[in-house]
Amino acid sequence: MLETRLPRNGKNRSLMIMAVMSVSVISACAYCTILSYFFTGTDTITLIETSRINSLGDFLRLFTQPLMEGSKFTDIARFFRPITSLSYAMDYSIWGLEPFGFQLTNLLLNAAAACLVVVVMSELAGGDILFGWISGVIFALHPILVECVPATDRRQDIITGVFMLLSIWASLRRSSAGNKSKWLMFCSLFFYMIALGGKEIAIILPALIFVQVYFYSDLYSRTQKILVSLRESSSYIVLTIAYLIWRTMALGGIGGYIRTDPLTPEETLSYLVNVFHHYFVDLLYPADALGVLETGLANWWTFIVLLIFCSYIVLFVRTLSLNSEPDVRRKSLNLLYTLICWFLAPILLFMTTLTFSHRSMYVAAIPFCALLAYPLAECLKSLRVSNSIFNSKHYGCNCSSSLSSNSRHLVMALGFVMVCYLFSYSPLIRVYDQWEASGRVGREILTKLSIGTRQLTRDGKVNLYNVPESLRSYEKKEPRAKEVTYLSDYSVKSWLNLCGFDRKLDVVIHSRSRPWDLSGQMNVAILKFGNKNLRAIVRMKPSAGITGSRW
Repeated sequence: MLETRLPRNGKNRSLMIMAVMSVSVISACAYCTILSYFFTGTDTITLIETSRINSLGDFLRLFTQPLMEGSKFTDIARFFRPITSLSYAMDYSIWGLEPFGFQLTNLLLNAAAACLVVVVMSELAGGDILFGWISGVIFALHPILVECVPATDRRQDIITGVFMLLSIWASLRRSSAGNKSKWLMFCSLFFYMIALGGKEIAIILPALIFVQVYFYSDLYSRTQKILVSLRESSSYIVLTIAYLIWRTMALGGIGGYIRTDPLTPEETLSYLVNVFHHYFVDLLYPADALGVLETGLANWWTFIVLLIFCSYIVLFVRTLSLNSEPDVRRKSLNLLYTLICWFLAPILLFMTTLTFSHRSMYVAAIPFCALLAYPLAECLKSLRVSNSIFNSKHYGCNCSSSLSSNSRHLVMALGFVMVCYLFSYSPLIRVYDQWEASGRVGREILTKLSIGTRQLTRDGKVNLYNVPESLRSYEKKEPRAKEVTYLSDYSVKSWLNLCGFDRKLDVVIHSRSRPWDLSGQMNVAILKFGNKNLRAIVRMKPSAGITGSRW
């Protein structure tokens, strides 16, 4: 651990509390509109149905069967996420089918993650509250989070982020000042186990513990540092092996998305290139302000933006090397190396498993925001700003005050440009209403179907036509969420099951549509054919002043 630590007194605790509370308020304000949304996302209702707990057997089932077992989802993918399922079970037991409660849970979990970013980054930097606070603010307002937070069925990424941060925090507290508390070790392992039960991406945590111990070790021998790092991370590795064995038994195999046709070497290479491209675009340029990502300039633009970010980090490192004391420089570089390894770990996992998606960027955004915040925080402290509560004199600034003026100002300019760009497209400033539209479509269709299917026999069939799968007006809109999803056949079936229908009731979506928008009135025409068949056709009535159909 860093030896330059924040003294633990009442004033410092008050500052930390203020930093955490301010970040939680910012996060809540950014996403408070989701509390009025209906259930969003394709899998939400199926997750609720398959996660209900009515007995001890139901509880144990969550830990011994694949995610959403008993639904058509298992024909698409097989995942093991019992903690995620448990969270839906708890929400359902409290709120029933009231969307507000489920959205509230997402909101609170995300705010908790932002607060933990403040705490963990402050701890990682030896008690640097300013660095932790800037990291938390950037994370709370980063536009890529709109892929997860408003989507009720993407809670697994938030849960994993929260408990990974808790596990890292407990590990850092245990390492500080030679504190080898077994209780903190147990807490760290317990939080890691919960993170694994949230989503598989938590498997990178043992590597993060190894890297953190390696770079923060005071030993000079590389061999000794590796041995100490292995010893400190060995418990996490053992727990990971046990998790993989249990997961394999529960899934009956390796799990993941089911591919009928394996990728060719050319397709695999193309996929890896796309992963690399989208990973950095999602973090550095999540909203295509210039409209270049759909043109031939996409790859060049990604390279330019990545070059700017790398130049920002390299320039700061060079400034440290030229102007800082050796001890200060070593500690700052160790922090940067740890964050860089954390930043690269998710992309290596995505490339290895070939499972990248925009909604999976939640965990990756944490180290990125810290990397963006650290040079900015250090340069701000070196300015000796008039408000001295974060001055290095009082709070152990890891950067020397002798930073050259030109280098410092250039680093600050690059940092402010990147931060201001991300903030300008944050949900606190911009409107991301695609998820609200998804919820409106789901509410209208499911409400009508729950009424229309009451007289069907238990082996009846529901036939759906023109079910929206996207809105064309959003496809070129900026900013927008990139992976908004709508109802599927198994989510409709789950809704009917939750409304009291037997599982034998079959649901088939025969056709999809892409309406222009939802400015007009949506109507679901229900046609019954006896007691066994129902036909539901989704129609859009154009709003006033619009002639013709815009489907």
